[in-house]
Amino acid sequence: MVNDMRDYVINNGRRAMWIVMTSSAKMPNNCSGKYRNVALVQLDQHYTARNWTPKMISTHARGVLSVRHMGHHFDGQTDRCAYVRAYHLAQQRADALNNSTPDAHGEMLMSWGGSA
Repeated sequence: MVNDMRDYVINNGRRAMWIVMTSSAKMPNNCSGKYRNVALVQLDQHYTARNWTPKMISTHARGVLSVRHMGHHFDGQTDRCAYVRAYHLAQQRADALNNSTPDAHGEMLMSWGGSA
């Protein structure tokens, strides 16, 4: 999938942008507290030019080229909770992807691991 997206971005002459999106996570009843999803989302040029954001974290959403889920994390009350740490890590990765060439995206994503 990564090679297909890279070819799509290069062949169509588009410069895709990566952003961080969050949403509430659905957890079983035995998990108390709030959990949130964190994901890196790659947007097409049409969405980035208009400063729009997708309505959901899915490849089926308009303007979304690729999604890298970083998991669901507990949303505590301090800056040391898992959600805040995952959000900051995702923001660092989005900045690194946006400041690199499209050729390097595949290697960066593979070295970070995660889901497809």
